[in-house]
Amino acid sequence: MNYFRAFVDDLELKELYMHGRRFTWSNERDNPTLTKIDRVLVSVDWDLANPDCFLQALGTNVSDHPPLHLCTQAMCTPKQRFRFEVFWTKLDGFEAAVREAWVCDEAIVDPFKRLDALFRNAAMSLQSWGQRKTGNIKVRLAVANWVILRLEQAQEARTLTADELWLWRTLKMTVLGLASLERTIARQRSRIRWLGAGDANTRLFQAVANGRRTKNYIAHVKEGDNIITEQQQK
Repeated sequence: MNYFRAFVDDLELKELYMHGRRFTWSNERDNPTLTKIDRVLVSVDWDLANPDCFLQALGTNVSDHPPLHLCTQAMCTPKQRFRFEVFWTKLDGFEAAVREAWVCDEAIVDPFKRLDALFRNAAMSLQSWGQRKTGNIKVRLAVANWVILRLEQAQEARTLTADELWLWRTLKMTVLGLASLERTIARQRSRIRWLGAGDANTRLFQAVANGRRTKNYIAHVKEGDNIITEQQQK
């Protein structure tokens, strides 16, 4: 058992949350002994590559162990909620974007409905503005790193031109800024309080978020005698 624990620790494996049942073995007596023996362990890379996985234990059938059923595309991604990004306030044009977004139909006179409309319009406008301003950070990082690699490979065979040197230095600074921005977003979206501001680990935060979403996933809803499994009906 010590060797097995060392194996799990060395490979940094994590256990997938199992829906529907707490135990996976019974001695099948009148007053049964129930234990959880069967588990599914995965690597962090596998977990990040399969964020919509869903694990559940089925009926035992002829065995005293239930089969474990693992689906890798079980969850429907819901419409994302609005998140106010802290770094937006540091970008040029933020205040102007808020002023332009803070509008609503003049026909709405009820103060509560008017405030609700203002918030909704501001949220939609700020999301679009933030996307236009920063874009997809991961894609931009990947492209910048790819160009830097090509320039450094070329530098091994010849002297770079002045324009190429300028591009190389600019991309290096851009990567530094994007990496800092990515860590800021990760810290904001994480609920892990024991990590310091300088210890952000994007992979860890994403793995924790995936685990929380999997655990909170509602596989079905029971209404009377009906069991609803379709996402839209739920």
